[in-house]
Amino acid sequence: MITKTRTLILIFLGLIFGVSHRSGANETQKDLSLSEAKILVFASPFAENLRRTGTDIGVELQTSSKLNQADYYYFWVYNAERVHSGGSATVGYYAINKHTADVWNVDTGKRESGKLLGDVQAIMRDAHAIGKSVVQRYQSSPP
Repeated sequence: MITKTRTLILIFLGLIFGVSHRSGANETQKDLSLSEAKILVFASPFAENLRRTGTDIGVELQTSSKLNQADYYYFWVYNAERVHSGGSATVGYYAINKHTADVWNVDTGKRESGKLLGDVQAIMRDAHAIGKSVVQRYQSSPP
């Protein structure tokens, strides 16, 4: 079931971005949109794990002059089922790099990785002409 869902998500994303095989030689890099950043949050392993338990996540964009908003979208990620039931709904705080599609756990300082997330990142990087050198440059400076 998960493989079928993963495949459907990837096909859907491919259609949204109009991804095709291309050389990339004449393309310029474009930053991710807010909507694309949210898709990456939902494709992350922590979100997949919560969905396996029958719950889902919600995201809320965080803005502060203390955050590097030029390079990242910052999100408070919460358990959508717990918002109205009391107790902490917080799953964590995550930063999405606008230039590379990397997902960072702000609490731990670690980059998220997983099969679905990696596949979605590859689609977005192709659609935005994000090269390996750009990814390497930003991976050396987490949020």
